[in-house]
Parts: sequence; structure tokens; C-alpha cells
Amino acid sequence: MIEFYPQIHAVHVWAIALSGMLMAIRGLGLIGGMHWPRGVVAWSLGLAIDGTVLTAAAMLFAILPSGLFANHWLWVKLIFVTAYFATGYWLLLVDQIRLRQALLLATSMGAYALAYGVARAHNPAGWLAVWGI
Repeated sequence: MIEFYPQIHAVHVWAIALSGMLMAIRGLGLIGGMHWPRGVVAWSLGLAIDGTVLTAAAMLFAILPSGLFANHWLWVKLIFVTAYFATGYWLLLVDQIRLRQALLLATSMGAYALAYGVARAHNPAGWLAVWGI
């Protein structure tokens, strides 16, 4: 299965990018007072993309050697991913005032950026390790 690593990794990375973009667009739409971010098309697209992210992640976890995760970067990333999903879907599910929506969107996108930094560096320090700090 390791021979499919490049393809699985590419699908995972593209799905992550699409997930972040869709969450940002939907969140901004909600803050702008639009109704389509909670519509069935947006929900279906979001669930399909996020399902692809999680499926590809599970496949990568299964095929990669466990030594790759020895410094526990994956667990830190999963904490940030959980925060991203939780705050993003809380934003989309619950009717809230615009300030709270903006705070939830900022929290969701911040968690997304931190998870990306940890994944990019393969280090729990995330962006600090990427920048050499």
C-alpha cells in the first residue's frame, strides 16, 4: 500500500485546502447574513470534503511507519484539527450574534493554521519549527 503514498498524500493535502477554503467562505457568508452556508448543497459539499480528509488521513496513518510519529506531532495536530472542526461546525450549526460568529470563525481558522504548521514541520512546535525558532 505504501506505493500509493504520493497519491493518497496529494488527495489529503488538496482536501485539506478545500476544507479550509470552504469553511472560510461559509463562515464569511454567515457573518454577512447569507443563508446558503447552511443549505443542503454547502453541507453536502463540506461533509464530502471533510470525509475525504479523514479517510485519506486514516489511510496515511495505516501505511506510514510508526517511527514517523515518534515525536508526537500527529497528536498535537489532531488536537488542532478537532478544534478546527468543532468550532467550525459550531459556527455553522448554532444561530449566533455576528460577533460570536466572527470569533468562532477566527478560532476555527487559527486552529486550521496551527494544524497545518504542525503537519508541515512534522514537529509539535509547528510554525516555530518551520521558521527555525
